[in-house]
Amino acid sequence: MPRASERGRFGPWAVASLLVLLANLVACGSVGDPLPPLLHIPSPVNDLSAVQVADKVQVLWTWPLLTTEGTMARQIGGFELWAVDVPSFANPLTPETIDEYRRHVASLGPTGLEGKEPGSRVELSMPLAEWKLGQLTVLAVTVSSPAGRDAGYSNQVFLHPIEPPARPKWSDLAAVPTGVALSWEPAMRAEDYAIERADGVEGQFVSLGRLGTEAFVDRTVQWGKTYRYRLRPYRRSQAGWIAGTPSAALELTPRDTFAPEVPAGLRAVRTPDSVELSWLKGADEDVDGYRVLRDGEDVSGLVQTASFSDGTAQPDSVHSYAVTAVDTRGNESEPSAALQVAPVRR
Repeated sequence: MPRASERGRFGPWAVASLLVLLANLVACGSVGDPLPPLLHIPSPVNDLSAVQVADKVQVLWTWPLLTTEGTMARQIGGFELWAVDVPSFANPLTPETIDEYRRHVASLGPTGLEGKEPGSRVELSMPLAEWKLGQLTVLAVTVSSPAGRDAGYSNQVFLHPIEPPARPKWSDLAAVPTGVALSWEPAMRAEDYAIERADGVEGQFVSLGRLGTEAFVDRTVQWGKTYRYRLRPYRRSQAGWIAGTPSAALELTPRDTFAPEVPAGLRAVRTPDSVELSWLKGADEDVDGYRVLRDGEDVSGLVQTASFSDGTAQPDSVHSYAVTAVDTRGNESEPSAALQVAPVRR
């Protein structure tokens, strides 16, 4: 039987403390199984693209943002570019087919990715000489973890390397009444041409459109403004259009030195006190007015309407009339066909 002193050591307060301790242990839960370490396997690339530009093949993609575990894909082992040579582009290849027939094209490891991070664009540019011309090829890329594991192939893209179109050569570049007329010699293997224009000497080239002929008129210019022009040739491959090397750039400041259309339809009615003249307006939008010539002399000054009343004509004389058109820059047309006006009948 415990002594009284021993019974005092395990009094009610001790029991209460033990109960609180047990309750805290239950509230904190029990220790579970340890979590496995993260594998850091990047998600597959999904925006691979490849294009031939002149004598180079350019392949681009984006560094994946996340790993397969949903964390930021900052740690990667590198990228590997694979190619499978195929007889046609009928259907996407299965991963098993790529595994069996693939050939390694290029590697891009961490040392080649300085300054890049998840979400950055990655580019490989390779000489066309490294590719077999005319060979249909499927490309795919893998991205691995630092331990060398990957989550599979990217989307597949097609490539059909062929000899690019030759560089175009200019024939002429000149201002014409409707704008700037461009012409060039046919470039070998070129099927289309993109006309590119830059404003001034520092502006960026912007395409004005593509066409399959060797002539074009740029009707969107402003007189007195400097432009640079160049041509970019295109050839069609089974994987899409191939851009060639652009032509030399030519510079031009078009100026409006072109006279308006010669007025037509001149008519005259003789009265005892005047000669009433009228004519047809031309199609030029920049006509500022007209001059009426009587016997070769200006008798009207610049008139804004397509009519004039000549009150100084001699009623007993035969007069010859003609009309010229003058634009806003002072360019004046040739005189219209002369019209003879007889004297007033008595």
